[in-house]
Amino acid sequence: MMILNLLRASYALLLLVGITGLFSLAPPDAHWLSTLIIALVLYVPLLIMAPAMSDGNKRQCTWLCFILLFYFCGYTVQLLDPPPVRTLAIVKTSLNVVMFVLAAMQIRQGQHAD
Repeated sequence: MMILNLLRASYALLLLVGITGLFSLAPPDAHWLSTLIIALVLYVPLLIMAPAMSDGNKRQCTWLCFILLFYFCGYTVQLLDPPPVRTLAIVKTSLNVVMFVLAAMQIRQGQHAD
């Protein structure tokens, strides 16, 4: 249960940091609706995995791990950007790795329960 709670917390933090990062790094003349559309396009795949956070189903956590690999690729590319983006990318990459490990641990725990 503790693993699932930590997974939920890191999931919420990753969404919070990712979406607020988009709004804070948007150009000053950008309309808020365009930033919202970009946020939805980028984070809907992660939002679809919200049921995995509720019950910790091992199949859903497996899919979460696959989806996190794509986010990991994008965040590691952002590590090469200048400091405002790089700092945010360090946080998002760290949260991504924590989520992946916790989801893998949840899967492993689910296998032992079966």
